[in-house]
Amino acid sequence: MSDAVKRPVAGCLCCVLGLALLAQLAFRTEAFGRLDANILSHLAAHDHGIVAPAASSFSFLADPLPQLALLVGVCAIALYRRLPRLALASAVLVLGANVTTQALKAVLSHPRFQPILGYQQVGATAFPSGHATAALAMACAYALVVPRRWRPATIALGALLTVAIGCSRVILHRHYPSDVLGGWLVAAGWCFAVVATLRYFATAGTGVSIGPRG
Repeated sequence: MSDAVKRPVAGCLCCVLGLALLAQLAFRTEAFGRLDANILSHLAAHDHGIVAPAASSFSFLADPLPQLALLVGVCAIALYRRLPRLALASAVLVLGANVTTQALKAVLSHPRFQPILGYQQVGATAFPSGHATAALAMACAYALVVPRRWRPATIALGALLTVAIGCSRVILHRHYPSDVLGGWLVAAGWCFAVVATLRYFATAGTGVSIGPRG
């Protein structure tokens, strides 16, 4: 296995281990749980004025219908550039990350009562955040298919929107910060896995490329 493949494989494994550790801290460590709740309480306290509508607008971008439209856009770009394998890889990345998060929500469903939140407790199926997963997975998909000269701007915009959507979920009192971080780890893990797969087949001489020129 070449170094070009080993690096994203290592990144994927780090995301898996990081997610396992984060779940352990979120569900079983009292001090971490209090910190998580304190950050949530502080950010949610700013849910007034124009903050709530702005947070709702950003959050909406990661809802299913907007995400479906964005995924169509990703595939359209890849197909327009005559890169069908990247269209398939992007779809696998986005769908795989979202399905994984929904499965983890069911498996890890567990109440996390925190006194500081009073009657506004976060739901038992909040970890990991589906919106955070969707946002980062889509940002990675666009970075994968756009021309190289557009990639820095695409990554910057994707990162900005990903952070905005993640923060909006906390401000709207839908998730703990750890839920958002967990969603990002799921999406990043899938991105590393897809990149590793593409690089493996590229080095095997199948003609797959993850870094198209132009």
